[in-house]
Amino acid sequence: MWPIPESPFFRKSCSPALILLTFLLLGQSAAAADTNSLDDAILVLVDRVAAIPDLHGPLRLEFATGDGVAASPGKTWQESFKKELEARHLGLTEEPSAPPLRVALTATPTQWILVASVRSSDHDEVRLVSLPRASIRLPAMPAAPLRIERQLVFESPERILDASSLWNGSEGGIVLLAYRNGQLTALQTDRAGAVKQLIPILAADPQPSRDPRGELSAQGTDVEVLLPAKTCSFGWASHSEVKCRVVKPVWRATTVLTPPCDPAGWKIVTDGRDWAVPEMFQVVPDSSAREGSAAILSELPGPILNVNAEQNPASALVVTRNLHSGDYEVYRITLACGN
Repeated sequence: MWPIPESPFFRKSCSPALILLTFLLLGQSAAAADTNSLDDAILVLVDRVAAIPDLHGPLRLEFATGDGVAASPGKTWQESFKKELEARHLGLTEEPSAPPLRVALTATPTQWILVASVRSSDHDEVRLVSLPRASIRLPAMPAAPLRIERQLVFESPERILDASSLWNGSEGGIVLLAYRNGQLTALQTDRAGAVKQLIPILAADPQPSRDPRGELSAQGTDVEVLLPAKTCSFGWASHSEVKCRVVKPVWRATTVLTPPCDPAGWKIVTDGRDWAVPEMFQVVPDSSAREGSAAILSELPGPILNVNAEQNPASALVVTRNLHSGDYEVYRITLACGN
């Protein structure tokens, strides 16, 4: 077991929600609350952040509320936190290159924990403030319990950009957008993951992008591939020529899962900030009226590269890169009913 500052969760982005998970894994019990109100907790935490040795602005303020392990009491407290920082002349900026000051409000069964993490000098600094759980009233949790089910459906040592269901309901296979010998290719697999057919999309690039992007959608035997400057289409059945045209890409929106026991829907939240660490797969309520409902988490073996909905409204295909093996993997993620 790692000490908290060396945990891979912590090193990912010093996410306060994940710091809390580390506390739970270490079996540490909650200490007595520092304050009895959220307003007081904000003041205490700002004072503790401002007192960090050798901390210099400007800093880029980031809030992680709503994508952790517990409910959120809204966003008003975030503005209060920002104003208190400015009152202490701690410079803030929206410049992407500025060092981040990450703040989140998460919870244990008995306490709220307000956490701030920031890089100072050559090490990470974390400051926490706790207050009783009963001090903040929240919206009700959804009545139906939910869980995440995960199934590995394909893996390859070569880069995979996206995956899509065949949408014909007959064979249960998938379509992949991947590189084969440096050439961008569409592959059709059967239910067992064996490649049945492949069609080259673009010729091998002698100087490929370090961060290539592509999305595909398959409707029956017709496939469309969206790339940064063009869209290409073809058909499996007719072995037709790949036809491409220049377009301004409109990338797919956030994927929403709808399990049969909760028709309101849950959206998939991905981080994507660091491709060198495992990522926490998260689903959160899609409705703003249920902002206080708990997120549901599942750790993947690497960063999430793409997410695509399936024909089953409760499922999605998720592309990740396994940091242990180096392989690219496709998982079928299903939001299922029950504990």
